Amino acid sequence: MSNIRYCINYLKQINVIDEPLDDSFTTFRALLNITMPINLSDEYYHKQDEVLKELLATKHIIDVSNFKEGMSIYKGDITLFKADAIVNACNSQMLGCFVPGHHCIDNAIHTFAGLEVRRDMMETMNKQGHEEPNGQVKVTKAYNLPCKYIFHTVGPIYSGIHRNEVDLASCYYSCLRKADEMKLESIVFCSLSTGIFGFPIEKASKIAIKCVKSYLKEENKNIKKVIFDVFSDSDYETYKDNMDEIGL
Repeated sequence: MSNIRYCINYLKQINVIDEPLDDSFTTFRALLNITMPINLSDEYYHKQDEVLKELLATKHIIDVSNFKEGMSIYKGDITLFKADAIVNACNSQMLGCFVPGHHCIDNAIHTFAGLEVRRDMMETMNKQGHEEPNGQVKVTKAYNLPCKYIFHTVGPIYSGIHRNEVDLASCYYSCLRKADEMKLESIVFCSLSTGIFGFPIEKASKIAIKCVKSYLKEENKNIKKVIFDVFSDSDYETYKDNMDEIGL
């Protein structure tokens, strides 16, 4: 408890918050979400990491070694995958979700990985000098997550035009090529653009499956396992039906 109390008090000062706050993880998460990590102390990062590692130790890790080679579907928490890489669905600023406690993948990944990820992405985006276009990928270490790397990609906001499909396919291909280039053997995708970006799950899942199938068949050198991680039973069934239709 002393570590989380320290972290909350430290982030309160950073964010100039005067009102009293409790010592709950909900409060800590909210502060993580709103903090721009400029010149945070080494002591803060050490104590933050201890809090996040202790929390992770209470959870069930999803080990990619238990999955078959090729494509698989899983319904669960992408932040709990022990894999080479997980894929984060980002906005064009690439700095994570700033809405306290928001239930999106971007928020969860940044929360449970720690503020090192936002720090690293701030440096990357400052060097880039402009917002991230759709369909590309940036890579950070995963820090306090059980995976090794986080792949950050911006999917399209759905408007019904053909360009949306092209951009979504580019997200998948960019991540697969980067994983292959890094000689990674496993990668876990969330269902890109199907949340608040509004891409219909039926159409998006077919694009995802076709891209992965094509890449594994025609270009792949190192990737052995690709997992589609979904939120709901209905999304799981959609992916399953389309995978059965398209084939492995």
